[in-house]
Amino acid sequence: MLQGIARQKQAVSRFIQSFPAVLRNNTVIPFKAFTAVCAAAVLSAFAGSYPGPNPSLHQIDSAWRAFYGSPVHQGIVVYNKMTGGTTTDASLDTLCIMRLVNYGGIATIIQLMRYPQWQGMSGWGVSSAYRISPDGSKIAMQNGTAVSVCDTNGANLKVIWTGSLNRDQLNMSWDDSAGIRRLVYAGRTSTTYYFVVRTVVNADNSAGATDTLWNHSWGRDPSAGSSAQQYTSVNKVGNYLCFDMPTLFLNIPVVVNLATRTAVNPTSGGDGCQVRMCVDPYGTVSYHEATHLTHATLWRATTGAVLGYVPCPNGTQTGCTDCGNNMFYWCDSDTNYLIQTGDNQQSASPGCYTKAFIRKGKTTTPPMTMYLGDFLAFPALWIDPAVFSGTINERATPRTDARARIFIRLTAAELILADLEGRVIDNAVLTNVNGAVVARGQGTAPHRRRFAIASVPAGMYILSWRSANVTEARFIVVAR
Repeated sequence: MLQGIARQKQAVSRFIQSFPAVLRNNTVIPFKAFTAVCAAAVLSAFAGSYPGPNPSLHQIDSAWRAFYGSPVHQGIVVYNKMTGGTTTDASLDTLCIMRLVNYGGIATIIQLMRYPQWQGMSGWGVSSAYRISPDGSKIAMQNGTAVSVCDTNGANLKVIWTGSLNRDQLNMSWDDSAGIRRLVYAGRTSTTYYFVVRTVVNADNSAGATDTLWNHSWGRDPSAGSSAQQYTSVNKVGNYLCFDMPTLFLNIPVVVNLATRTAVNPTSGGDGCQVRMCVDPYGTVSYHEATHLTHATLWRATTGAVLGYVPCPNGTQTGCTDCGNNMFYWCDSDTNYLIQTGDNQQSASPGCYTKAFIRKGKTTTPPMTMYLGDFLAFPALWIDPAVFSGTINERATPRTDARARIFIRLTAAELILADLEGRVIDNAVLTNVNGAVVARGQGTAPHRRRFAIASVPAGMYILSWRSANVTEARFIVVAR
């Protein structure tokens, strides 16, 4: 893989061409009609081209509950669904909205982009990107020729800015620092001077006042990237701003202190694409050096030092032979979570084409990851800070082979429940015949739950649990 090319390209945003036209406009599709979209499995480690199958949206929902733990929080994932791995695939600029927990069995698919994407160079593919607002109510989109905003149900689409950046790696950042919802993004003038601006987004998603945060014409860019003039991968947190300045083969990461209007390049002129800023007061960023097939660097502006490295999804620190770290996205509402997406150059990473994983922990080794599926472009993640308190849509279906794959062991002190086929188990409870919960299963593995029953009185109980889209139950007799 040529140095820099694998970092500048972004995944091709393509919709499923075979869907009828009626499905391309503001449509909610049950998963049975949307089998190719997503997959999930809670993983510990893997090697090579990740072979995981693409289970249902219900399995993603179930995996998320086990992955996050109790009490569960809702999540939202937005992305562009893709159909292949070549730049010849046409893109419909679709927005896919997948909700974790409450509506885990459906995905909303909307064709929203009103302007063409940047078509990219050979082997890169067209580009678009998404950003979810901190409160989970808005989705910002940028696709090379326009910046748009809609609600997280896809409604009230408004165009904020139009103009071609002639670049991929597009990214925006929400800025609610003054109690005002504002969107930060890169643009350029007709004289090709590039800038980073901040626009107020009104309640109806229309654009309000705009101010300039950074402008190439000010002459304050680091010398390593001053000739590039272009800005991509824009993020803002507090007094800090970061972006990449693309050259022919490299992407120069820049971190700006807006209070002092000073800028630094943490790589001293070296490559550092997909720069992303974490939500903290220290100007902490991550970026990819030299290749997406290795760990990502964590760097802090206040100290000017490397904090550590974010491993590849399989936990590799110094090299990655699997799905890499392409299209990094920190969850703004909980930066202990991020989405890592596999390399999108099939010639360099066969079998890993934009395979997406939710990761828990910045530098956790071994990693805790949850598989979302392949051909997911520019996924963004939001997690509700509040504990979920609504009604969960179970959509339970009967299963005829359940007994053959379920293992139950009962002793005087504990009850063990396990799925012998490795299916994720969650919502496992032990109740009495009147429905009162006497014990809850604690996860020892995604497919295994342990109940402490030393203090449970003798009698008959009901053991129930949820696995994927199936709710099951057994009678249990405790004898003393």
